[in-house]
Amino acid sequence: MDELEFCVKSLSYPLGMLLETLERWRGEGVIVDGRGITVPDVPFAAKCYLVSRALFESLDVVDGKRLADDMSYVEDFIARILSSPLGKRIEDYVRRADEMISVRGRLNVNWLEFERRSERVKPLLERVLSGEEPEELDKLSVDECLLMSYLAGSRKRRELVNAVLGRHNRAFREAVKAYFRALRS
Repeated sequence: MDELEFCVKSLSYPLGMLLETLERWRGEGVIVDGRGITVPDVPFAAKCYLVSRALFESLDVVDGKRLADDMSYVEDFIARILSSPLGKRIEDYVRRADEMISVRGRLNVNWLEFERRSERVKPLLERVLSGEEPEELDKLSVDECLLMSYLAGSRKRRELVNAVLGRHNRAFREAVKAYFRALRS
């Protein structure tokens, strides 16, 4: 998993599942054509925002409604970035997002696969939310950590889960560091 997939999954795990299945090409804008995605060479925060938004816009109506709340995380993410020192570097890309995104094919989230993946982490998530810090957390993959965080729901609960995972899962902690390095680049 690279930093872009990490970023998208941290905002919306189901959108990240779509990204993991698509071929990636380099280009001027973000183009989703059903089998691949063109990703522009822009600052990382803008890239994460544009790709997340393009994936969302490529969803069919049912999946779009199901993931509508996830777009609020994407919009909150970009609002925080715009109000930070990085904001000046990416504001033009955000302003031109409608011009930079093109959807030429529809995508569907594989909800059966999502549920299958969720089954492994749900029991651990319940334990973390009840105040435990299970030893098994160190055995989770970075992907499973991101899914666990996503399943936590609200921002406050996600932050709690991320803090516990950061203390107990070295791979997740290293992935978070790489993600923040990418954001600053």
